[in-house]
Amino acid sequence: MQKQWHNLNVLLTCSNITPFKDRNDAGYICAYCYKTFPDPNELRRHTHVDHDKEKPFYKAGSGMSNFVAYFDIVDLKCTLCDKPLDSIRAMIDHIIGDHSKNYYTDVTDYFQPFKLTSTQQINCCLCNEIFHNMKLMTQHMNEHYRNFICTTCGAGFVNSFRLNRHETTHLKKKTSYPCRQCGQVFSAESKRKAHVNTEHKGIAGDSVCQICKARFKNYYHKTRHMSQVHNVEGIKCDICERRFNLRSNLVMHMRTVHLKERPYACSVCSMAFSIKRHMLGHYLATHTNERKFKCDICSKAYATQSSKRKHMKKNHGLSKAPMLCDLNK
Repeated sequence: MQKQWHNLNVLLTCSNITPFKDRNDAGYICAYCYKTFPDPNELRRHTHVDHDKEKPFYKAGSGMSNFVAYFDIVDLKCTLCDKPLDSIRAMIDHIIGDHSKNYYTDVTDYFQPFKLTSTQQINCCLCNEIFHNMKLMTQHMNEHYRNFICTTCGAGFVNSFRLNRHETTHLKKKTSYPCRQCGQVFSAESKRKAHVNTEHKGIAGDSVCQICKARFKNYYHKTRHMSQVHNVEGIKCDICERRFNLRSNLVMHMRTVHLKERPYACSVCSMAFSIKRHMLGHYLATHTNERKFKCDICSKAYATQSSKRKHMKKNHGLSKAPMLCDLNK
């Protein structure tokens, strides 16, 4: 650990590398004071101006088991000679070879590079894979920093803490956790508990808005709130100007709008669709006489639920079925 602290100090004092703690929905978190900055340029300025004297103390006191350092390397350069460099490895070689700095090369590598931007998108510096939240990005980085290997499945991890946490997943028996109130089944006790709290007890969920600290029952509701209330931009399509709260919605948009993928073909007329339920709706409405979705007001029947909803909105001004009152009460 003494060697790791020494190497950290050398990198931080001989380069313009910017350490950061994490990223959340509100922005990037300073490694020293934990303030959050939506703009990485502000984080860089803040770090190098307000915490310049604190550089030698970064990660001081950290334990070896969960040690890892996140570095922003945008416009990386040596502060001793202003030479630009493109990676942490190149910086280390330069510091040792050109400036004769003492640097321990016999220790495990825990220094992970990132190129921070003001968009939601994070590109891996080592393989150019794209991620839209820091959790997925750090999980991916374990693939590049295989310092500790799981002997059961061969997965790699940057430190022993992450390995130990992963290994417990192999000890758990596959089981299910049913909700006693409604019978819905969950794969983990934590998911069942979250369901009970939000659906049956009225307790706010575990998904927290990092700006106003409001709580929501799932990630989708939180991102929708952040977009509508705080004007936090969603994930932007690289081709058009549309933005989406969820990456899955962006993927579906790309496939249907820009790539024109139509993998689901009707077995009768071969008409193709990008979404399976649309194909099934077409089949029921066009090739069968089945009309099981009946309007609660005028009793007109439709082949699909979506067709019924469109009818109710157009003809009755309702987006959902009306609540019928018990007139005997």
